[in-house]
Amino acid sequence: MAAVCIELVLRQIEELRQQLNEQYKHDSAITPELVELSAKLDQLLNKLHHSSFECN
Repeated sequence: MAAVCIELVLRQIEELRQQLNEQYKHDSAITPELVELSAKLDQLLNKLHHSSFECN
């Protein structure tokens, strides 16, 4: 976990957020893909919330 950089996690969160927005614009409905992206975003947010790490 120490090797994970906070900027990397934040970048992944931003990418997933954009994917969620695009998917919702395209379908305007909750799809399995949207649920999967949302679950990935939750995992990253939990990782960020429950960790204390710094970038070198």
